[in-house]
Amino acid sequence: MATFVTRSQWGARAPRNRNRNITPGNGGVTIHHLGGSRVARSSHADCAGHVRGVQNFHMDTNGWADIAYSHLTCIHGYVFQGRGEGHRTAANGTDTGNQNWYAVCGLTGGSSTNYDTITNQLIDAFHLAITRLRNQGGAANRINGHRNHIATACPGNLYTYVQNGSMEPRRTHTVRSGETLYSIGRQYGVPWQSIASANNIRAPYTIYVGQILVIP
Repeated sequence: MATFVTRSQWGARAPRNRNRNITPGNGGVTIHHLGGSRVARSSHADCAGHVRGVQNFHMDTNGWADIAYSHLTCIHGYVFQGRGEGHRTAANGTDTGNQNWYAVCGLTGGSSTNYDTITNQLIDAFHLAITRLRNQGGAANRINGHRNHIATACPGNLYTYVQNGSMEPRRTHTVRSGETLYSIGRQYGVPWQSIASANNIRAPYTIYVGQILVIP
């Protein structure tokens, strides 16, 4: 399970200003990476400093009001709060892109043949970031890549995960007392047999309180 890191926890600078002119219900979430060289930190202890470096570059070199991204993710399974929900991004390259789409950046990079390892923890972190932007920020369900807005190689090898649906967060349900696969299926509008199959549950289809089920 991914972990959320607030701005204060990673040592963010205060933004110069905040722009709430954003309509993410018309777009969704755009996936980014940091460029054509491998950049992922081997130790998670170095990731907060990495994010601070990105913010410094965006504010001091690019002259932007804050770090450009809505959130950032690392290969160790952490989501670093960027501009956050409800705030216009500066990352997508066009006015329409920044108006209608949030931006989540993986702290990864490289060429197609020499790319940072894309870990399961990184994908879990993307799932958490996207879920937050949907549930708390009103993002529509679409997910695309930076290259869908402008001519760029971004998000590199992460784009395969955009295309094959791996960036789409999985729904989960924590079993409560008295629930059955049938009742859970009715709650989500999903056949209980599909839930059993997705979680490798076989006859007699026993579930237990506290069990986390993937909802297909």
